[in-house]
Amino acid sequence: MSKPELLKHFGKSAKHINKSLFIKNVIWQTYERIQNGEKPFDIGNLRSFWYYIKDTMDRVGATKKGDPYLIVSNMFMLMVKSGLFKYKDFGFDDDDQGNRWHAKRHPHIILFAEKTSYTDLMQEVNRDFDITTIATGGQSSYLSIEYFVDELRERGVDLTQKFYIFSIVDFDPAGDIIATKFIENLEDNGIKNIQVFPGKLYKKFKRKDIVTPANMTKEQRKKVYRLPLHVRKSGLAAKWASKTGGVNGKKNILYGIETIVMPKAQIMNIFTKELAKVITINFAQIAKYHKMQTLTQQMQSFALKKLQLDL
Repeated sequence: MSKPELLKHFGKSAKHINKSLFIKNVIWQTYERIQNGEKPFDIGNLRSFWYYIKDTMDRVGATKKGDPYLIVSNMFMLMVKSGLFKYKDFGFDDDDQGNRWHAKRHPHIILFAEKTSYTDLMQEVNRDFDITTIATGGQSSYLSIEYFVDELRERGVDLTQKFYIFSIVDFDPAGDIIATKFIENLEDNGIKNIQVFPGKLYKKFKRKDIVTPANMTKEQRKKVYRLPLHVRKSGLAAKWASKTGGVNGKKNILYGIETIVMPKAQIMNIFTKELAKVITINFAQIAKYHKMQTLTQQMQSFALKKLQLDL
């Protein structure tokens, strides 16, 4: 379409396009073409879709203000949540697929971490306890959770059984939002029966947080950081503190604590104790596996050195 045509159909004024309306129309028309067996563009990830329409939006000046890519992401999520289609219908790549590890024995028990720096810990937990683990790299996308739940279905996991969610997130408003959204996205995609872990001030936590002041030493509880002013003024800090008690248990809204104050070994130890309340853990078998792994590594190192000497 020419610029006058675009403004005629999608303009919110004589000079400006309604970005949300335009993007929703392009998304829907693309979906219809895919359903008809066409391939209107090379499918990649969501950003690929943004680049697919970027030139048209540039032409009408729709990219000068705001974040058009964010609008694309939001409109997709709105239409998916409305049940019009699924991300999978477009064949999008899932950029987070490599940061989750499925389980055979306990797929209904999930440990997730907001930081990908815990990837090694997630893999260790998955291997040792055969539970599902995920490193979300911040707030998990709705697309990734859709794909994740679909993977569970494809593996024959009963989504009606009770799920247990454990989290490694910063003890602050952002961490709470990340954990809450993770649960909400699971529920939206069919996992409804989630174990509730009541807290002292809030009785509806649908996950068990590992990084909390109660699990820290006195010195660790002192390693706080000051929450940004806009977070304190927005009411997010007050809402979080009223649920958790804040860093001092007295609903302090000034500070938060990052996961990094707790070493991974400490986090693993606390998580193991919490997990033991849900399943029976064969610690002897895990220890035996670790010894075999160490022996295998030593034998590989010896063989490599011998090969180098022979050369």
